[in-house]
Amino acid sequence: MKDAKPENATNVDPLRQVVSWIVAGHSQADIKESIAKLWPRAKSRPLIVAAVKEIAAASEEDPDLIVGFALTATREIYRKAMEVGDHQTALRALKQLKELSTD
Repeated sequence: MKDAKPENATNVDPLRQVVSWIVAGHSQADIKESIAKLWPRAKSRPLIVAAVKEIAAASEEDPDLIVGFALTATREIYRKAMEVGDHQTALRALKQLKELSTD
């Protein structure tokens, strides 16, 4: 996996990295292989289970908080897209802002 860099293993929180790999869509086999390379003493199954539980816990967040975050992030995407002249992305961000504000 391109995100697995053994030279940086001591600087990376294993749980955070496994969550990142899962969210990025890496396969379980690839994740297990990377865990073995990066943290040879770690057991992959408990790390993967903890990561999945952390991802599941995110679904318990306050819905208003999530909508507020999405609105703020989408506004930032719109701002940056306009800054670089990416009008297509800016229009998509506006469309998403409209959808988020009418839900």
